[in-house]
Amino acid sequence: MGKKTHSGIILFGLLLLICRAVSAQSPAMGGEAYAIAAQDGAWCWFSDPRAVYHKGSRERIYYGYINSRGDVVISARDLQTKAIETYILHERLQVDDHNVPSILFLPDGHILVFYTEHNGRFFMRKSVNPEDILSWEEERTIPFGGTHITYSHPAMLKSENNRIYMFWRGSDWRPSFSFSDDLGETWASAAALIDSNGAYNNRPYLKVSTDNDQRIDFVFSDGHPNREKTNSVYHIYYRKGVFYQTNGEALGRMEDLPIQHTRVNKVYDGAATNIRSWISDIALDKKGNPAIVYTRYPQDDDHRYHYARWDGKKWKDEEICKAGSWITVVRPGEKITEHYYSGGISLDHHDPSNVYLSRQENGVFEVEHWKKKKTSWKRNPLTAQSGMSNLRPYVVAGYTGKHSIVLWMTGLYHHYTDFVTDIRINEPANK
Repeated sequence: MGKKTHSGIILFGLLLLICRAVSAQSPAMGGEAYAIAAQDGAWCWFSDPRAVYHKGSRERIYYGYINSRGDVVISARDLQTKAIETYILHERLQVDDHNVPSILFLPDGHILVFYTEHNGRFFMRKSVNPEDILSWEEERTIPFGGTHITYSHPAMLKSENNRIYMFWRGSDWRPSFSFSDDLGETWASAAALIDSNGAYNNRPYLKVSTDNDQRIDFVFSDGHPNREKTNSVYHIYYRKGVFYQTNGEALGRMEDLPIQHTRVNKVYDGAATNIRSWISDIALDKKGNPAIVYTRYPQDDDHRYHYARWDGKKWKDEEICKAGSWITVVRPGEKITEHYYSGGISLDHHDPSNVYLSRQENGVFEVEHWKKKKTSWKRNPLTAQSGMSNLRPYVVAGYTGKHSIVLWMTGLYHHYTDFVTDIRINEPANK
């Protein structure tokens, strides 16, 4: 009798531990069950950082988006109280998710936001007070050498006396940049970063990541996959006035720009496989090596997410999973125009072994967390059996807590000028 009782206690204890372990994990829910961070919001994936964490007098996340009226909007959400503040930076700019603002905190806590029209003007605003999104200085239009600009990617380097670099797509389609040595008050003349031969059919797309100290990393493509049938992926980085190949080989200094992309070693060679691709994100691991996520398209309706990481000597590239087809829901009588808009994939820049992606299941896109192990991946669904698609997940920049803060779009996406989506956060709505 005593032995049976003892065994029963052990069994009960094991079951209790198992239950606790299961309950400690966040079970997947429908996307609609997660808290709304912004009603009526959407974003593109080529202006970053579009969401940042900052802890000063308050601990909040700050995130920008475009609503269905074409307003450029910024919100701030308190991590303790969950209270949300919202401000319209520019009313009715364009109904176009390309215009999503990027956000940069200055050392004193003031906020700079940058946003563009889609092939139009470049704008900047500065907060009147530190950590305050409800009061702003007048909007400034910065010509930057042209009036047909798209996207904004700021990066501030502490080791260069807080010089702010700004990258965008120029009016001649070339990835271009400028810099400011007075925290955005004045800007140097614009210059091309990567040459595109000035042709519409060859317009490199660019993503930017920085350690906020000495280094800026770039991943770029030949162009748009709807015009580049063998669209490849390239990587370079900048450090102390010099641009380098991934392996540390110098490509040139500022005065040697623009860089001919044909000189840059490929991360992925689309010409060799005859399969086009498109870039999504780049981040550095704890050893300072880059990791990249991108999508391959064996067929227009067959999207495959890939993870490439530099091991110090070479790129190791592997398929993560099938992503499904395009996210655009075509209205009756219309034709699909954006075959290569995937559900979206992004990296946790604090730890790029954490990948957040959206892939199609039973006609609906669901958000999942994939954790890179030494020889395998661990998959943890965030959403499941959703009534609406969950798209373009983004990991909030600058947050170093145990669990990433992730935002994504939930709803119907018809086109980059036609969407009915909210921005959700990975936190239950009833919490």
